[in-house]
Amino acid sequence: MVNREKNVLVFGPTGGVGRAAAIEAGRRGARVWLAVRDTKKTIRGLGKDTEENPGFVRVQADLSQPNSLKHAVEQSGATTTFVYTMHESEDHMRASFEALKEAGITYVVLLSSFGVQGSAREEANMSDFLSRVHAQTEIALEETGISYAAIRPAYFNSNIFWNTPGIQKGEVEVLYPNVKFDYIAPEDIGTVCGALLVEPRFREGGQISKTIYLCGPELMSQREAFDIVAQALGRSIKIKEIGEAAFFEKHKFLPEPVALSIVNGLRKTLPPNSGYPQELYEEAVANIRKYAEREPTRFIDWVKSHKDVFA
Repeated sequence: MVNREKNVLVFGPTGGVGRAAAIEAGRRGARVWLAVRDTKKTIRGLGKDTEENPGFVRVQADLSQPNSLKHAVEQSGATTTFVYTMHESEDHMRASFEALKEAGITYVVLLSSFGVQGSAREEANMSDFLSRVHAQTEIALEETGISYAAIRPAYFNSNIFWNTPGIQKGEVEVLYPNVKFDYIAPEDIGTVCGALLVEPRFREGGQISKTIYLCGPELMSQREAFDIVAQALGRSIKIKEIGEAAFFEKHKFLPEPVALSIVNGLRKTLPPNSGYPQELYEEAVANIRKYAEREPTRFIDWVKSHKDVFA
């Protein structure tokens, strides 16, 4: 019989946030079940197989296939799980959440977005594709009645990977380079998620749901961020400002609604405007300290730890 108290189920462990959530949950004493479509796929940072990492066990499951979830939950014996938002889900993951609940999950940590402000049901959250998708997913989860935490991080450091070819060449093309972001490490987001999976003390007051905003410790413009990248890598990087049409052309790999959402967000937060209300930003940075129980990762330190990506 599986001891359900010490088992957690993590979806998306091949991603930066999911991987960090799994590592943190394991560090805090849980046995971590890695829910993956392909159980033979290498997961960077978690070892090639369970013999190398006996605290991590792979189980086949696909969030987009609700029928696959019952087996994963029953095999793992988990009652808590980390899940990410699927942009393409036609029912906003409702069937998946219901399947998890029916199988025995009682607490969900959902990776949502800082773009969702206040109640997910507020009309303002429905005006933009990215905020709307995340808000509707939060609503679907809430309506299952499962206890949950909706994690709302802002601007991932890993977004700069889109500019890796330019960084390597010494010139990056940037839309609205003076727009400021918080630059949060995916590892910090995942660490918070992993702590929430394992620590009942973080589920304050028995609340059925909780919203947790997360931000990186330094607001800086895109121009300033690439200056830091140059400093960390010990090379010169020129900033070439481009227009919206060039941005769309360069980012054809993104689904059109996502690209439109990004451009609209950049345009709306051109100085003197900001996407970070001061009080909310301070709370979001403090939340990393509260749940990760350490200081947030500075952008320059994160870049230095990922130098190999830009080699």
